[in-house]
Amino acid sequence: MLREFNINGYIVNVEPLHIGAGKEPPLGSLVDLAVLRIKYMGIDLPYIPGSSLKGVFRSTATTIVRSKGMKACSGLSKETCMELEDVVTERVKGELGEVIRSYLRENKSKEAMELFFKNACILCKIFGAPSYTGKVTFSDAYPIDENGKPFPFSFDIKTGIAIDRKTGAVYSGALYTLEYVKPGVSFKFSIHCTNLPNYALGLLATVMSMIQTGDVKIGGFKTRGLGGIRFEKLFIRARDLPKIESPILRSLEEGVDEEVDLSNLVTLKDGWLIAEGSSAWNVLRKLEEVWWRAGPKGRSNQTESKR
Repeated sequence: MLREFNINGYIVNVEPLHIGAGKEPPLGSLVDLAVLRIKYMGIDLPYIPGSSLKGVFRSTATTIVRSKGMKACSGLSKETCMELEDVVTERVKGELGEVIRSYLRENKSKEAMELFFKNACILCKIFGAPSYTGKVTFSDAYPIDENGKPFPFSFDIKTGIAIDRKTGAVYSGALYTLEYVKPGVSFKFSIHCTNLPNYALGLLATVMSMIQTGDVKIGGFKTRGLGGIRFEKLFIRARDLPKIESPILRSLEEGVDEEVDLSNLVTLKDGWLIAEGSSAWNVLRKLEEVWWRAGPKGRSNQTESKR
């Protein structure tokens, strides 16, 4: 364990939000496309699965990484570095995943890890790949306060139609009803990062900035005015190990990463660096700058994000 970095806060949907319950409506549903729910304290709460957040972060990060000319797999089934990368070692050759699994069967975990980090893209290293657990986890986001009490929320329904792209006419019998969460609901969330260098944290910060400015949305029907969210009441807690009583995040990768001085942005408490609200956004901004300076191609004209 070299570092823990946690981001907590609330996701607020500034637009209608639809996280779907699946292709088939739940039994007893009055709509064709229902919102995903979970039973909590006897109430059917809408929520945002951590897997949905992870998917948005990884797909957006893929675009960002490729924009810098860096290798990035899609992360989809059969399309990760484990399947796409062919490696040759002194002992064996084949797909990266196959070679790593052969090392693991022989209890050569160190060799397997070295091979993975040499050949996998940055996204597999951050978000994970078959046989490799990622360094960032996303909690499910629920509309509850710090004491676990549900926030007010409400649903609404809109009717939609499907359009034939060839003729521009309405498909016959293609009317559907869509359920959504009305804007203004706060969903409590957390992101936990382990052993991520500063530039990798900066990549996550860049995705958050794009979400915050409305460039990236979540859920379904994003092109039809749904899915816009904002992060509010951010709370960051970070520490490097062994503990240091200094407002600095050390460089964890020589030659690529860089040290980040967070003086005047954080407070120190029991070895943890703490930042809240606008200070938390300023911490993310400094990490974002590290990301754009890292790798083969930096970004010279970075626009200031609105927060």
